[in-house]
Amino acid sequence: MTERSTLQIHMELLSDTIFGSGMSVPGGEDIAVIQDDKGLPYLSGSTLKGLLRESVENWLCWSGEAQETGNALFGEPGWNGISNDRRIQLTPLTLDVVPEDPQECYSTRCFTSLENGMVKEGTLRQAVCIRAGQCFSGTLCCAASDLELIQKALGCIHWAGSMRSRGFGNIKFHSELLTAKEKVSTSVSGSCIHYRLHTELPLIITNAAKSQGNQYETQQYILGSAIRGLIISDLSQNCPEWFMENKEALLRNVYFLDAVPAKGKGAALPSIKGFYEDKEERCLKSVVTDGDFTPGFKRAKLGSFCAIDGDTVCYWSTKTGGVTRIQRKTEAGKDSQPFQVRYISADQDFEGYILLENPNLAERLCQAFSQNIWLGADRFAGFGKCSVQLLDDAAEPLWRQQYGYAPGDTADQVLYLLAVSPVTMLNNLGEPCGLNTEVLARELGIEKVELSYCSTSVGEYGGYNRTWQCREPMINMYDRGSLFRILCSEVPETNRLLALQKKGLGIRRNEGYGEILFLRKNLYEGIRRKEAAAAQENNTELSHTAELRQAKYRWIADHSRSILKGGLSKSQLGTIQSFCQKAILLRGDTAELKRYLGNTENRGPAIAGKYKTIRKLLEEVLEKPLPETLGIDCQDGVIRRLQLIVELIDHSRKGGMK
Repeated sequence: MTERSTLQIHMELLSDTIFGSGMSVPGGEDIAVIQDDKGLPYLSGSTLKGLLRESVENWLCWSGEAQETGNALFGEPGWNGISNDRRIQLTPLTLDVVPEDPQECYSTRCFTSLENGMVKEGTLRQAVCIRAGQCFSGTLCCAASDLELIQKALGCIHWAGSMRSRGFGNIKFHSELLTAKEKVSTSVSGSCIHYRLHTELPLIITNAAKSQGNQYETQQYILGSAIRGLIISDLSQNCPEWFMENKEALLRNVYFLDAVPAKGKGAALPSIKGFYEDKEERCLKSVVTDGDFTPGFKRAKLGSFCAIDGDTVCYWSTKTGGVTRIQRKTEAGKDSQPFQVRYISADQDFEGYILLENPNLAERLCQAFSQNIWLGADRFAGFGKCSVQLLDDAAEPLWRQQYGYAPGDTADQVLYLLAVSPVTMLNNLGEPCGLNTEVLARELGIEKVELSYCSTSVGEYGGYNRTWQCREPMINMYDRGSLFRILCSEVPETNRLLALQKKGLGIRRNEGYGEILFLRKNLYEGIRRKEAAAAQENNTELSHTAELRQAKYRWIADHSRSILKGGLSKSQLGTIQSFCQKAILLRGDTAELKRYLGNTENRGPAIAGKYKTIRKLLEEVLEKPLPETLGIDCQDGVIRRLQLIVELIDHSRKGGMK
């Protein structure tokens, strides 16, 4: 195994810098800075990778070394998913010192184009910049043999971000070597491995069925096939002899279940389909129990995952986010292609299980879990870093114990079968058919089963075969959470139910598909209420941020008309805007702005009348508390009031005046 080293990377901004997000804000900036959930700027891992790749390739060209090194370190088009020990793994660079107010990180600049020495019509642009002097840091892991090359290449990077030709983005890198961390020690030796992962970085588990065009969606959980790929890849590279000896057992008799977000409200299940509720969301009923639909009820909102607590379903969803990126290397003659990527947000916990028919494999499997692991798409571009929080033995998945039948329980002729993962069986011709009732009856040891009612959805599921280096065909399966009410010809033995749960149903069970659960009849039919699980700490803050932005845009739209009716020209409004921006740079000193607005002696009556409306509005905004102006609780201050005025004027100049 190739020895690897980890660098701590530090970046200092020597000038104002623009790390563009690819987005603009209506009525605000035309070029927006990429920000995290707390409104703080950062340099994305993919951007850092691109800068470093360009610098490495330049260094190799200058020194006359092999150009193939660049592809070995950063990858190349047509990558088949098989990694090598030289690929670098890096994190985004985030602020070292976080200010109390995120707005302290930014300043605003305005630009225009000139034509014959005059401002060209319609060219006014506004950009948000990250203030000079701030420092960012992150980590980079590479082969020890490439360490010197990486450090030299980092030292050659002096510019980053947008508008570098105008003096923005002057930066300075330096790095230091970090001490390597040991792997997680474990004594797991049973037939069920329980693990918990914490997402240190955003994680992309691509949902191919819902991705289209230049938009790539993510799953809301970590696929068992992703964990399977991680472990199989590690064992095949680092323990090749042992892997070849146990290859068949690893690929056929080890079952990698999906890892789902944990909330502390009991074992997590996919949100169960078939529930409806009244308009006040106080009464919850299931159409699967007897097929009866109550008039006036609507489909219940139960998030993506749930836990059952007595008569209550506690529900939640995975926190996700998105980012706009640019594919710069395209076919000859084509422009760079922007695309959008959805991801599972950082700082979330996921729990999963690995089931083994041979417990002797457990210890070696767990050796693939290091202190930190990298999963999913773009894991070499600043995504997918997870820390292993827990690795231990379990008797069986917790959701089987909490919601399913136990040995000694008496089953019923009516069974509720829940698809814990996507599932489909095959018919006699080997074709996917959903549930094959003949096979199901045989597995339960009874003469006949009948599907009386169900609530389902269907999705397409594929995969990637590394051996053949090709994608597997998409197969229609019942989605997670699909529920079936099964009527049995006689009461099946409980041990038959438990054996079928353990075995699973249908195809591709070793990749996490085909996981089922027979919900206890009294437990399921006793559900009457729902309750949202406690949100993460920053969810309330994010919701409030969205409400604040909406309130701000409503206020701008409402007051833009009054500015237009005042009769001021674009250049006159631009002058007022420049005084406001200067006041922001002076930390809220509005003396010069007020002198300009109050200068009525040097203006004729007609011109002075035009300034009257906007002067009155600006005085009102500057004197009144911002929460009162916007009608929502928010932070206040002169700078924030001035920023609101700037956005208002900018909106009026760009969209409101012809």
